[in-house]
Amino acid sequence: MKSKLKGHFLPPPYLQDNYYQLHNLSQGTMGVEEYTREYEKLLIKCDLQEAKNQTIVRYLRGLDRRYALVNELQQYTTFDEGCVCVSSQSRTTTEIQAPQKRLSQTST
Repeated sequence: MKSKLKGHFLPPPYLQDNYYQLHNLSQGTMGVEEYTREYEKLLIKCDLQEAKNQTIVRYLRGLDRRYALVNELQQYTTFDEGCVCVSSQSRTTTEIQAPQKRLSQTST
């Protein structure tokens, strides 16, 4: 029933466009939380049924390298667990960089 409704109401390139966006999604200038929201939104739109490990690897592949490299070394059992770890690492990095920026601005 669900597939019939999708076929009737969604234009033909809709799913293909969403798959393309999901496979080419990268963090770029987005924050970690924004990237995670966009990734989850595309997963829902594509209605992907894949192994948890594949979802995690796809998520890490699009992350900024400074977060992805650290997190690739850790083993996650769920996608949510990986997101929480990346998000906390992002906040920690931001907290460390903020005082350094203030110090460099005051010394000039």
